[in-house]
Amino acid sequence: MLHSYGFSEMQMENFELLFSSIVGVPEYSELQEKLENTVRAYFQSLKIPESVTLYDYLILSLTRKDAIISFNWDPFLLQAYLRNINVGNLPQLIFPHGNVGVGICFNCNIKGYSNFACPKCLKPFDDMPLLFPIQKKNYFESSIIRNEWQLARDYLGRAAGVTIFGYSAPETDLDAYNILKESYKKSDIIIIAPFTIINLKSQENVQREKWSEIYDEHMIQFFESFKDSNLWRSPRVSLEYLFDAILQQNPRAYTKSYQEFETLEELQNFVKTITEFDMAT
Repeated sequence: MLHSYGFSEMQMENFELLFSSIVGVPEYSELQEKLENTVRAYFQSLKIPESVTLYDYLILSLTRKDAIISFNWDPFLLQAYLRNINVGNLPQLIFPHGNVGVGICFNCNIKGYSNFACPKCLKPFDDMPLLFPIQKKNYFESSIIRNEWQLARDYLGRAAGVTIFGYSAPETDLDAYNILKESYKKSDIIIIAPFTIINLKSQENVQREKWSEIYDEHMIQFFESFKDSNLWRSPRVSLEYLFDAILQQNPRAYTKSYQEFETLEELQNFVKTITEFDMAT
């Protein structure tokens, strides 16, 4: 498709920059529509494996006091959430760039799962808008996207800890990066809040520098793997463990760390045994 419009192999290596270059250009209007439809169809076709995945561990490592702010379009996070919903006490999911796994009822202003019906009016959900990678995004053109960003700001503004997992904050998303930074800087306890980055070792220096304006140098942690993080070592109560160690000078033992579970049922049963939600425990 792109070859027929004269784009070189080098230009096609970076979809975000290429897409940004054609948005609003009249001769590329048809191509823009085709790309958007193709991208949505591709991501809608993706299915999470039946085996235990990192998405399951991530969802179940958090509770309703937490939020996952995802910039991914794929439905894996939603699919993992849905199949673990019976465990209960799961985190809020926020999609500031939209997501193909989310359905919207514009009449009732309700968000749910794609391919489901609105529980209020019983009409099929519409697709959630996707925010495509243009360099100057209008985050507030869509009421749905605006609401997702407001949720993200609210959570970050009162966060007691943040984990940046695999998000590189690309140059085509500078506005989002700035919104995240400014929102988190409003947290009253930022100087004692853990700031964790999980990314490739080759990205450590770049990521530390990129987020250096908002974390306290004594509270920064960098891990190459989710399995090295506090979310794995003390799922559901990672902040409680950390604050007990730092503020109470009374560290807890890691008696309920994740293991490599063979089945989803084993993982879910294990998580249900974690009941230490009281920070003073």
